[in-house]
Amino acid sequence: MTTDYKQLFWKETDLLDNFKKILTDNTELKTVSVKDFKQLIKEYEALLKQLNRLTQLSDKQQNKLNIILERLSKYVSPPLYKKITSGKEKVEINKTKRVKLTIFFSDIKDFSNHSSNMDSEELSVILNSYLEEMTNIIHKYGGTLDKYIGDAILVFFGDPDFVSEKEHAKSCVAMAIEMRNKMKELQKQWFELGFQYPLHIRMGITTGYVSVGNFGSQERMDYTVIGNPVNLASRLQSLAAEDQILICHETWSFVKDFVHCSDVLHLKDVKGFYTTVLAYQLYDFMDKKTNQNVIYEDKQKNVLLQYDRNKITKEELIKIITSLE
Repeated sequence: MTTDYKQLFWKETDLLDNFKKILTDNTELKTVSVKDFKQLIKEYEALLKQLNRLTQLSDKQQNKLNIILERLSKYVSPPLYKKITSGKEKVEINKTKRVKLTIFFSDIKDFSNHSSNMDSEELSVILNSYLEEMTNIIHKYGGTLDKYIGDAILVFFGDPDFVSEKEHAKSCVAMAIEMRNKMKELQKQWFELGFQYPLHIRMGITTGYVSVGNFGSQERMDYTVIGNPVNLASRLQSLAAEDQILICHETWSFVKDFVHCSDVLHLKDVKGFYTTVLAYQLYDFMDKKTNQNVIYEDKQKNVLLQYDRNKITKEELIKIITSLE
């Protein structure tokens, strides 16, 4: 509803029009009677009081709005919150788009079994401390936090802020590596607090075309992603070992010069996928200065070898391996 300010300030408007008329009619003398001048001051004082009340009311309502918006920001990711509050995002059902994003899915391995041996208060402390740290890392790398599903986390990169497919993939894998490192710190903290069985994270990352936007009903909707890459990220996460990160082939193609990965893994009988899925185990960042790290892995023989050619010679390495026999 639009406010008719002329109707709201009709007294002041009439008074102003009268004085304009007086000044127009007295073009030479420009005189105003004492009575009219007193009336002007009286009405002006009333106007100031009214404006002061309106200003106080406006400030009060703005403070309430700021508190509500601050609370709302806790329920949506910063990129989405920024998009909604800017007024550019229309909250409409079925408003979706198809774009290529990088998807991240993680959970805590065997968390249900761990939680069955914990009381509710202890469980809340552990889970909330974990989610707090992981969420800070998500925001650090510009990911859009889709949702928490118990101890699971779904994140996507590339919407609402798009940079490039390669940069989104790099940001996602960098985030995952930092999450894994942070988990090691949390394990030590929880152990010192008396939690004797360490929790381990599993992560899956994919890149591909998904539908992103508003899904749900007119009363309740989520800004989320759906599509095969989302399902595959979940499957890779479930296939990962503890503290392991599995990435799909397309993600690997964007980050292979940025991080160390295993040789290609041919995953068969992945639920929901009828062809062999190509995946890679993500190890760590490359040494940007020297790039001399070497990784050798043979799954069948259960061998994983990683070394830096700047720190050890081939002969020294052979000598170490021979001494193990």
